[in-house]
Amino acid sequence: MNNELIEMSLENVKYSETVDHLLIKNFFYDNIPLANEIKNIEQEIKIAKRIADVFIELKNGKKIVIEIQHSKITKPDLIQRTNEYNQEGIYVLWILDGKGPYDRKPRNESEIFISASEKELHKLYKGRVYYINAGEEGILAPVYALHFPAYFENKKSSFGFDYYKQSKTKYASVFSEIPSLQLNLYINKGFKLARFFDKNIKQHCISEMIRFLDAFVAFQTKKPAEAKRLCPDGLLLGLIIQKFHSKYGLYLIFDVLRTLKFLTVRDARFMFQKELWFQKCILP
Repeated sequence: MNNELIEMSLENVKYSETVDHLLIKNFFYDNIPLANEIKNIEQEIKIAKRIADVFIELKNGKKIVIEIQHSKITKPDLIQRTNEYNQEGIYVLWILDGKGPYDRKPRNESEIFISASEKELHKLYKGRVYYINAGEEGILAPVYALHFPAYFENKKSSFGFDYYKQSKTKYASVFSEIPSLQLNLYINKGFKLARFFDKNIKQHCISEMIRFLDAFVAFQTKKPAEAKRLCPDGLLLGLIIQKFHSKYGLYLIFDVLRTLKFLTVRDARFMFQKELWFQKCILP
């Protein structure tokens, strides 16, 4: 996050509403103008039947509301509220409180449950959901994004064989930073939405993976003898995992390698059993 972001204290907090809600509203009220050409910005403004947490009017006339959600919201309510703002010609940016019942953190995790509203936001925001964590101590984690790749569970067949199956209820999460609070307005599935200019973490992983694979092929072409000496069995899955694991986690790497047609679901055991990492060749 940009160092220009304003540090906030509790001095001006009104205790008529929760401290974290006020801190988050003030965070966006103070910092959105630093990254956007703003004509007007207000808090707690009535729009039709709703009270918008933060209302923004850009110099180009576009209008945005930031909806800060602390308690869990149902998917129908999320869609209805988005529609109501859209009917007023207003774009909507949803931010979930990661310190509340959503219980999200700015880090990679596995085997988590996500709500129906998070699944819907993940679709609307093209592979990301935005969170911010705040408490009485202040802003604990400025706005960040989480991507939710599929989680695979180890199962045992009736014949006693192990296999992996995509979970219907659990996901992994992959953290990505927000480089600035510059707003990006767009329409998706008929909804007028606002997001930031952060990169889609899966697309970013795909780009990095392709560059890495291309570099390996180029190395094989230019220095075949050295490539054969260093990688006698070709580019093994374990080398890719070692390269990208800390940044993207196993589940996004598996998703990307399947997207690029290097792996299938049947190869899951090579991905999730560490002792098999170096038994699967990706490029000969």
